[in-house]
Amino acid sequence: MADGVVARVGLVVVSHVAGIADGVAELARQMAPDVLVLPAGGTDDGGVGTSFDRVLTALEQASADASGVVVTYDLGSALLTTETALELLDDDVRRLVTVVDAPLVEGTLAAAVAAQGRAGVQEVVAAAAGLAQGAAPEAGDDAEERTTLVLVNPLGLHARPAAAVARALAGLDARTTLGRPGGPGVDARSVLGVVGLALRGGDEVDLRVSGPDAATAVRTVAELVEQGFGELDGPPEPAPSPGRTSDAASTGPDFSGTAASPGVAAGPLVHLGGEEPHVPERTAAEIGSHSAAEGARLQEALRTLDARLAASSDDVVQAHRALLADPALAGTAQQLVAGGASAASAWWRVVGDARAVLAGGDEVVAGRAADVLDVGLQVLALLDPSLDAALPPAERLAGAVVVAADLLPSQVPQLAEAGVAGVATAGGARTAHASLLARGLGLPMVVGLGGAVLGLEAGVPAVLDGTAGRLTAPADPAAVAEAHERRAAAERERHEAQAAAAAPVVLPDGRRVEVRANVASVAEARAAREAGADGVGLLRTELMFLDRAELPGEEEQAAGLAAVFAALDGAPVVVRTLDVGGDKQLPALRLDPVRHGFLGERGLRHGLAHPEVLRTQVRAVLRAAASTASEVALMAPMVTFADEAQAFRDVVERAGAELQAEGAAYALPSALGVMVEVPAAALAVDELAAVVDFVSVGTNDLVQYLVAAERTLPEVAGLYRPDATAVWRTLEQVVAGARRGGCRVAVCGELAGDPETAARLVALGVDELSMAPVSVAAVKAALRP
Repeated sequence: MADGVVARVGLVVVSHVAGIADGVAELARQMAPDVLVLPAGGTDDGGVGTSFDRVLTALEQASADASGVVVTYDLGSALLTTETALELLDDDVRRLVTVVDAPLVEGTLAAAVAAQGRAGVQEVVAAAAGLAQGAAPEAGDDAEERTTLVLVNPLGLHARPAAAVARALAGLDARTTLGRPGGPGVDARSVLGVVGLALRGGDEVDLRVSGPDAATAVRTVAELVEQGFGELDGPPEPAPSPGRTSDAASTGPDFSGTAASPGVAAGPLVHLGGEEPHVPERTAAEIGSHSAAEGARLQEALRTLDARLAASSDDVVQAHRALLADPALAGTAQQLVAGGASAASAWWRVVGDARAVLAGGDEVVAGRAADVLDVGLQVLALLDPSLDAALPPAERLAGAVVVAADLLPSQVPQLAEAGVAGVATAGGARTAHASLLARGLGLPMVVGLGGAVLGLEAGVPAVLDGTAGRLTAPADPAAVAEAHERRAAAERERHEAQAAAAAPVVLPDGRRVEVRANVASVAEARAAREAGADGVGLLRTELMFLDRAELPGEEEQAAGLAAVFAALDGAPVVVRTLDVGGDKQLPALRLDPVRHGFLGERGLRHGLAHPEVLRTQVRAVLRAAASTASEVALMAPMVTFADEAQAFRDVVERAGAELQAEGAAYALPSALGVMVEVPAAALAVDELAAVVDFVSVGTNDLVQYLVAAERTLPEVAGLYRPDATAVWRTLEQVVAGARRGGCRVAVCGELAGDPETAARLVALGVDELSMAPVSVAAVKAALRP
């Protein structure tokens, strides 16, 4: 039994008909896959009635494998059978079981959803009886602990503190409510319910807890409150609600963030995701489906989005994750589905209801309506791609400054193709994949501007400075004109540099330095050639895996790679195998943030642990290589020891042998290499050099591991110093070690794209630099004598 099942409340479904018990249990399992749900229906010979033995067996199994057991039943005689079976259980076991009087289907489904969210026994019982969904559970038999706390953070219980409370209570068997003193409480795990209390700094909050883990729950919540939820040093401004332009004006027109991609842009402001789709009220039958299938579709959509959001450490994103698990959203939607509504109709209805409730609150509460809309649109797009409101029509994007809460990496090439002038995001990070792609496409971008930008009025003139990290909106005509002049001048300089960049870089001693580009798509491959790159030093393959529930097959991967190769017009390319884990959490692989974190099973480690995934990709690369005149090299990420590199080489050779035996067209890589990102690999690179043909230094990860500062955490951003002495001493050792092994050395991290540091790398003896296409011309100019 998995750990996740043991930690949850289990269910037993007792019915006079075996098919009914089995069907209800199966439906509940589809909605709550981590919950133990056992049917006990029919008589021993398959007839109509209830079986004492079947009920007793189910109760014994459930009580052995779950933290508590809730029983639902259909008729009075089923209750009698259950009560008789309970009398034979030991007292310790019997205390774990609660029989609830609730509608069999709806009650079981509601209980399952609550149990999936790690609710305690009393909350699961309340959900089955229709008493949950944000309202305070009724008092049970357990002794209740009660205390009154004073909120010390100025904004009080807004979305992020509410999400922090929900996360802290996850896994605890404690019925917890929060409320105003003397007033009704709400389920503390309901983010929407807690935010709806509109409690602010200085207000008192009444905390009531009962259940086996009550003491732990009280202590946990009290500590969060006393510490001000980490906001005592200056809480971020709350996000105003959409359309409240007066609120935006109070915090604008100048916004400061982090420069993510250089360049200046000016144009009308367009919100990403601001278009709300029309979702007709339809039943499952009207779309040719049924309740069980719709419930499973909704559950899968919620799970997929949760996996995407799990990749971010941003507080806003984590608050959105908490909203996904909020019973007032997911639980209510599943109940509507069980009542016959389609998944999309049910989801959009509860999102609309939640927004309407929040919009009636004070400024901070109303601001949370935007969070609900954001999450709601993302889930809706997963349920029905035709309702995807993520991108406005292309004609509105051309020349616009796009504002979004954050960007998915897959959206960046789409925005560039649509002719967007620049991008501003409330969250995000400079080292995020979306930022890397924006730099690669020369798309100006500023991240971390704060939630206030989401309330700016659409259509106002905006100026974005991706070099200085600023957004001005609304911008006056003089500022817009100046920005257009700066952009035009930059374009002229870029074209002049590109014209000169086509020529190779040859040093005075006759040594040629390859200046290549990092790309991930056909659009970037074209941009690389237009920028004068000598080839591609890093082809990231993760893009075709992003935002997908299932992995692409060999045929699809081969076709995607061949399209990129075709765009290179014969220039050499280095393909990197799948680099997953760390900050790249692909939904299709169901990665765990801890197991596959920065120090976990990522890069080649994941490939060797999942040989079929690696084999499929390698075969696709070899087949695509047969379709191009380009030299196609292959390299693996996140390699620590030489035996891993040898295992990678073995995989490639076996793939070639397989394709040859099958008579398929293929081409072996022109060279095999590995990335040097781990200090252990950097210090023993000569051992790697004995196995591979080249090494490529990934400076982004190498710096992070050398200084022990995760590059996605703003709290330690000051320690992430690529210019540190330790970094450059390590690079010296890498070059020297590779030379001893007769191995070429490339650098494909951020350091390579800076003209000053690029020259320093070449002085160390680096043979090849690879960077964002937009940086190629400037780096070539800096390297020329």
